[in-house]
Amino acid sequence: MLATFKPGNGITLTISSNAEKISLVCEALHALCLYASGSPACALEVQHAAVEALNNVIIHAYHNQPNHEIIVRWSQEERLLRIEIIDTGTSMTFLPEPLLPDFAKEGSRGWWIINACVDDYYYQTIGQSEQAPLLRPGEKYPAIAALTAQPHQNILTFMKRF
Repeated sequence: MLATFKPGNGITLTISSNAEKISLVCEALHALCLYASGSPACALEVQHAAVEALNNVIIHAYHNQPNHEIIVRWSQEERLLRIEIIDTGTSMTFLPEPLLPDFAKEGSRGWWIINACVDDYYYQTIGQSEQAPLLRPGEKYPAIAALTAQPHQNILTFMKRF
C-alpha cells in the first residue's frame, strides 16, 4: 500500500487489486475517520462501506485479476468525510438499487450495506471521449458499456457526516 498526503487534498492510498490488500486500506480508513470524527460508529460504518466497494471493484471491475491499481482518496471538510474509490476496470452501467435481497440468495447485499453505512454516494466514469453522467442508485446510462474500451477512470464517491 502506498500513502500520500497533499494539503487540502486529504490522503491518497493506493493498493493493487488483490483481495488481501483490502483489509490494509480499510484499517487505514477506519483510523482516519476515527481521528477526524471521534466517533467509533462513524469510522466503522465507513470501513464497512469501503470493504464492500473494494470487493466490488476487484470482482466486477477487474474480474478477480490481480495487480491492477485501486486508488482510495480520503478527505474531510468541516463535519463531512469524503471517500473516493477510483479504478480503471469495467465501468458500471447503473448503480443497483440498495435493496436487501432475499436471505436465501447468495451475495448481492453490498449495495444495501453501502447505502446503510454512508449518507450519500454516487458513481461517475470520466476520461472517455464522451463523458458519462453522474449516476445515483437506480439510474442507468446504457452507453457506458460501449465506452469502456477507451482510457477512463471509474470513481465511486461516499460522503459521511459526523
